[in-house]
Amino acid sequence: MKYSDLQSLSLSELEALQADVEKALDQKKQQAQVIDQIKAMALENGIPFESVLSELQGSVRKTTGVKSKSAPQYYNPADPSQTWTGKGRKPKWIEEALNNGSDLEDFRIAG
Repeated sequence: MKYSDLQSLSLSELEALQADVEKALDQKKQQAQVIDQIKAMALENGIPFESVLSELQGSVRKTTGVKSKSAPQYYNPADPSQTWTGKGRKPKWIEEALNNGSDLEDFRIAG
C-alpha cells in the first residue's frame, strides 16, 4: 500500500489498520523467538538446524493432502453392498429401519 493510499482512509480505518499491523508484528516477533529457541536447542544438542528444519517441513507436508475415507461401520442386511460409515446423514435404508423399530446396532459390521 502506498502512502498516498493511506491518505484516503478514514481515522477509524487507519486505527483498524494500525491494530492489524501491531498484531501481525507481534506474531512475527513470536515466530522469530521460537525459531531462535529451536536453533539454540539444536545447537546445544549438536543437531544441525537445517536437519531440524527439513524434519519440520516434512512433517507439515505429510499432514496435508486428501483425507482417507472412513471404513464402513454399518451395512444393509437386505443388500450388503449398501454400507454407511456412521458419519454424516443416515442413509434412507437406515432411517426406514430405525423408524420401524430396529436398533442401529443390528446393522453394525462385526469387526
